[in-house]
Amino acid sequence: MKFIIKFFALTLLLTATFNFAQAQRGDRNADPVQRAEKQTMTMKEKLSLSEKQTEKVREINLKYANKMKETRAANQDGDRSAMRETMTKLRQDQDAELKGVMTSEQFEIWTKMREEKPKQRSPKDDRKGKEKMN
Repeated sequence: MKFIIKFFALTLLLTATFNFAQAQRGDRNADPVQRAEKQTMTMKEKLSLSEKQTEKVREINLKYANKMKETRAANQDGDRSAMRETMTKLRQDQDAELKGVMTSEQFEIWTKMREEKPKQRSPKDDRKGKEKMN
């Protein structure tokens, strides 16, 4: 009886750990609509976007969230450097479209936010990324 209780407790612990680890992966596998909406709301709050700007930004974010998801799906087992180049190009294209919607001050803040994002990750996250590339 003690064995069964310990077995179930261990199984529960391992399941919870696995689920927590999966949650740490972030929004990479999120639905493009959810991803775009989350990004748009963050931008609206941080950049003080008007309603008109918010709608245009939402459209741009959705467009590129879909393109990025397609790129990830097409390159799941493919060349990581080619995918990285494609994603970089998509981000540049997205930024070019966003620049046309935002004021120069808003775009400058947005650029700084994008630059700061990798710095916010923990060293543990950086290590994981490097291990995956090797």
